[in-house]
Amino acid sequence: MKLKIILFVAFVALTSYSYCQKLDKDKKYFVSAIGFWNVENLYDTLNDQWKNDEDFTPSGTNVWNGPRYRTKIDRLAEVISQMATDATPDGLAILGLCEIENKSVVQDLVNSPRLKKRNYQIVHIEGPDTRGVDPSFIYNPSYFKVIKAVSYHIPYVTDTAHKTRDILVVSGSFLGEPLTVLVNHWPSRRGGELKSRPNRNAAAKVARHIMDSVTKADPTAKVTLVGDFNDDPVNVCIKEVINTNGDFSKCKDDQYFNPMEPLYNDGTGTLAWQDSWNLFDQVILNKTWFPKKYETWQYYTVRVFNKAYLKADFGNYKDYPFRTYSGGTYTGGYSDHFPVFVVIAKENTGKK
Repeated sequence: MKLKIILFVAFVALTSYSYCQKLDKDKKYFVSAIGFWNVENLYDTLNDQWKNDEDFTPSGTNVWNGPRYRTKIDRLAEVISQMATDATPDGLAILGLCEIENKSVVQDLVNSPRLKKRNYQIVHIEGPDTRGVDPSFIYNPSYFKVIKAVSYHIPYVTDTAHKTRDILVVSGSFLGEPLTVLVNHWPSRRGGELKSRPNRNAAAKVARHIMDSVTKADPTAKVTLVGDFNDDPVNVCIKEVINTNGDFSKCKDDQYFNPMEPLYNDGTGTLAWQDSWNLFDQVILNKTWFPKKYETWQYYTVRVFNKAYLKADFGNYKDYPFRTYSGGTYTGGYSDHFPVFVVIAKENTGKK
């Protein structure tokens, strides 16, 4: 595939409300993007006897039927088709997803008319979650080649009988460079943030162990942690257990860089609750994304994709994410979360 080259001036629109590196305006760069989105209950309309999905059937509480399902697929595809296209015409090279019932619904998504030409491929591993939803992973095979995909169970500390979402770990080659992506959907705050905190801390410990193992095995490998963590960048599981820093220049050797932290401190969020914004959806990077020279793929900037059409425009939830259901009523929106992505860049030196 002939990679798209983009001039520095095209990045100007990307710098608002984001931590970014400076690129040399006299040089050209290859550009790509990696994202994440909690798509809010992407279920098919069929009852799976092994899953708690009865509400998402035609006869269930949500009256989840064919027309509503097809509308949901088209709306999700609309957003994904537009994400990062102001940075690169190819849009997202990689996207982590969560609240996915099965591989079949992701197949419908990537085969939809808005996305089919990108030829997205899927990695999906069924997990033990009680609701029957899991993380999933789609990628453009012109950019990324999968070498290995596994899932890791997360212990649910406060209720050992409860089963929660696995961490999906996909390792491969991003145009010749080693890359591992961890897709997460950590335990919720049900019962309160403090009471449920041990569950997210347990998830963070598993994720941190995986990330450290990858970089120990290959110090050149790039690692990207994406997900809905059900906590903000400043909460314990992220700030202390993963051990992140929102300022790359101050990152210690044992820390990971969280570009979402400055956004959170500026009041930017990905979901709203009781007139308060949270930034649960994050992309976290290891320090290999910041070499001294642009001879490899590197982090450039981060974005919350919160276009006006993704926001409710009326009622008590005006400007909140425009969701599929609100208060048990079908509203026909997109999701209760905004998606996020990072833009990455590599200098075009002309070398083969």
